[in-house]
Amino acid sequence: MAVEARYFCTGTCGAVITEEQYNAGLTRCGTNTCNMHNEPFEKGLYCPTCERRITESEQGSHQH
Repeated sequence: MAVEARYFCTGTCGAVITEEQYNAGLTRCGTNTCNMHNEPFEKGLYCPTCERRITESEQGSHQH
């Protein structure tokens, strides 16, 4: 399975959204209890198999 671009909340809620959701207007954290509420999501790489964020340096060796 391929690595995907996703958007991440770097706060306590740890939300992960798809590029489609981001492009549809969901660009900021909406969780009221999150310490990053109303702050923009951060773009990164996501492995859908491991269900976690990965670094750019992991991308080449991160194949399932």
